[in-house]
Amino acid sequence: MDEKVILQHLKDGSREALSLLWQAHSANVLNLAFRMLKDRDEAEDVLMDIFVQIPKKIQGFQGQSALATWLYRLTVNECLMKLRAQKRHRELEEEHLDTIVEEALGKNEDFDTSNFDPELLEKALNTLNAETRSMLWLKDAEDLDVKDLAEIYRMPEGTIKARLSRARNLLKKELNHV
Repeated sequence: MDEKVILQHLKDGSREALSLLWQAHSANVLNLAFRMLKDRDEAEDVLMDIFVQIPKKIQGFQGQSALATWLYRLTVNECLMKLRAQKRHRELEEEHLDTIVEEALGKNEDFDTSNFDPELLEKALNTLNAETRSMLWLKDAEDLDVKDLAEIYRMPEGTIKARLSRARNLLKKELNHV
């Protein structure tokens, strides 16, 4: 079913459309929530919270961005609320260390990521706030573009670029101190 059709059916309260949205995007929402929260149970709670909220929140969705982008924004906001409430700021999963390190240090520098200590990156990432860590994750590991990030975080593209640049510079500084 076309995304615009699904959107209209969602706005009309269709359970079938919600089910289609679940089938298409629940795994991505869960994955992002897990990467931000580092706790499977909490990520599943976020997933359920997001999909419970959709019938109400969809009325405010204008359709100017993709449904997936809107769902990412809802997910990021929900996770950030959880992190603030629990005052937990956790590191990103280790599976994309190479990408994040290469983006921070530059791909042409003499830095061997095969012998890289993941705890070093964890410490460096923990110097960033949760929102910036999630932004870095979505850009470098999920390969979202700056336009999508601007929609997700409701910030101008220039602000996103500046935050990513500052985060990478901070990571570079932290990673080069060792």
